[in-house]
Amino acid sequence: MKLILISSLLSILVVLTIIYVTPSTTPFSVFSNSPLGLSSAERYFTPSNNVVIIVQPQQNVTQLVKKILINNGTVILVGDNSVINNTLKEFGAYIGSYIIRDNVFNAGNDSEIEVFYKGNLAVFFDSHPIYNVTPLVESSPYSYTITQKGPFTIVGMIKVHNMGRIVVISSPYVLTNYYIKENLNFLYAIIGKSAYIYPNVFSQLDYVKALLNQLSDYSYIVLLLSLAIFRLKFKRKNEQSKTMLKRLLSLHPDWDENVLRRIYDDRGEE
Repeated sequence: MKLILISSLLSILVVLTIIYVTPSTTPFSVFSNSPLGLSSAERYFTPSNNVVIIVQPQQNVTQLVKKILINNGTVILVGDNSVINNTLKEFGAYIGSYIIRDNVFNAGNDSEIEVFYKGNLAVFFDSHPIYNVTPLVESSPYSYTITQKGPFTIVGMIKVHNMGRIVVISSPYVLTNYYIKENLNFLYAIIGKSAYIYPNVFSQLDYVKALLNQLSDYSYIVLLLSLAIFRLKFKRKNEQSKTMLKRLLSLHPDWDENVLRRIYDDRGEE
């Protein structure tokens, strides 16, 4: 019975390990190495308890944002006009519906607009105007939407009284693996080099990865301790088994050693 239990635990451990090392393909996931993943962004920023980057969340993050702000933290909200607007409207701001285009300052097509902050260039794909914020970065005077002419605020700040601040970036793609290298100095100038990338969970695979990621700091210690305990236990059992078999065989030399060993092992598993 004990051997069956140990085998089952080891099988579960193997399955979880496979899940942990298998790359995710989910967009905007820190576990994804795909062009739309955020695995590179996580490597480029050192962990921080005071700055949290949330990219294109699929669920309302208002309570999480408020918790960070209460502790005088900074939230970097990155995304389009979908779920993020639920949070921004709590602070009187919002992201517009229409995509900004630019026929002059672009990286190859008019929806990949080029923007600058303190001399640093970045490419914003499918960016939207941000309203009712303090402007930090604007698109060029040649930019436009289907209803308005630019410039538009594409990075803005909300300073919450006696609390922290929110920095809004209106393109969900700026930190993805595809754009991160060319946008890195721009992002450092706005965010700094220390930030925690919030691990968006979009799939069951990512959910398991997120749990394993939280446990990873302790898993190796637990695993090594478990293996050490099992090794000592079964080493002691093995020694006891050899001693008992020798004693029985000395008393009954006509008994079959293999049969005795099977009987002893079967009793040990109960």
